[in-house]
Amino acid sequence: MWFHERLRPCKDDCLNQVLIVTGQAGTGKSATIQTIASHLGAKVCEWNTPTPTLWQEHMHMSSSGLRYTSKLDEFENFVDRMRKYGSNSFIEGQSNSLSILMIDDLPPANGKLASGRLLNSLRLLVQSASIPTVIVVTDYGRADLPESSGRWLEELQSSLESAGACKVTFNPATTNSIKRVLSRICSQENCRATNEQIELIAKLSGGDIRHAISSLQYFSLKLDTVCYPSLISNNPSTYEKLISDEGNNRCLMPMGRDETLSLFHALGKFLHNKREAGAAFVSDQDAFVLNEKFARLPLKMDAPEKILFQAPEQARPITDFLHENVLDFLNDEAIDDSWTVAAYLSEADTLLASPNGFIFRNHEAENLSQSVAASVATRGVLFGNSCPVSSSYGRLTNRHLGTSMIC
Repeated sequence: MWFHERLRPCKDDCLNQVLIVTGQAGTGKSATIQTIASHLGAKVCEWNTPTPTLWQEHMHMSSSGLRYTSKLDEFENFVDRMRKYGSNSFIEGQSNSLSILMIDDLPPANGKLASGRLLNSLRLLVQSASIPTVIVVTDYGRADLPESSGRWLEELQSSLESAGACKVTFNPATTNSIKRVLSRICSQENCRATNEQIELIAKLSGGDIRHAISSLQYFSLKLDTVCYPSLISNNPSTYEKLISDEGNNRCLMPMGRDETLSLFHALGKFLHNKREAGAAFVSDQDAFVLNEKFARLPLKMDAPEKILFQAPEQARPITDFLHENVLDFLNDEAIDDSWTVAAYLSEADTLLASPNGFIFRNHEAENLSQSVAASVATRGVLFGNSCPVSSSYGRLTNRHLGTSMIC
């Protein structure tokens, strides 16, 4: 309806021409725009962030006297041409043809100054667009974005809406919807995947229909070499057990959605130690009574081991970083907390030690010892820091990370 009102011959010139389309990756945002344009007989003209300039190219340009132009500069120039010359400055073909402008890849904007420039350009585009214009914003999930980036994306969307743009949000595809699509593909392509395997792929896709289809394609190519499908087809109870355990699913299924955390992001979760405010500690009735000094409020994150699993092969860097920086996140008067944390980190160092190669006789034993050491270090920091300082006082910065890595 939005496009129909703006593409019809007797359209209302007072209508705003900008639409913000948001949603997770793979939910069909761009594909829907293309389909609507095809249905209405319109041409989609895309603006994508240009290919980054390599360092060697930049040096060549400097020696030739040419000025380097950032991707943000190019986007600002694009918006400026749109305002001065209209859509004819970038649309090829007849000027009277139905056209839709789609901005599918916003230029990167790091820092407050660059973010302000990008936001200002987008607001100018909202105010001056003369043809239907779609700005596609991918929401990568709050768990995958730093808190400041999440706030900036919300600010960007609300600012454009206040300037007159409309907004449509795409929800992730449901598991049942993805299963129906995959089943239809299997039927048309004669794929040998069973209903249980299709359900597992749909569950692991995280609502990303594009990812699910790619996973099915990869699964079909590797059907004879993947041991998991034969396992679940012969033992349904094993399938039911694993379908409820996402961590195991990602280990065994080679097409699970990548949820790898950066080292910086994982460390921030441990050091900030965010917990549910005012939540009472709940323990099983059959469990032993926990002493009050050992009780802690529930964490606002997954189990530490799951986060460590998402940042693999980082046991030593994680332990070193926690050892070096944890004091900045403890209350200045929490001497007992400091002693407890230091004791746990000492145990982790012992597990990571390898005197004369005696402890680690093979690679598997070394990996196990490192995993245990990382678990002891992170749980020690989370448990020992019983009264974490406010996030405004204990800040995890790139400076901290760089210092730790150098050490």
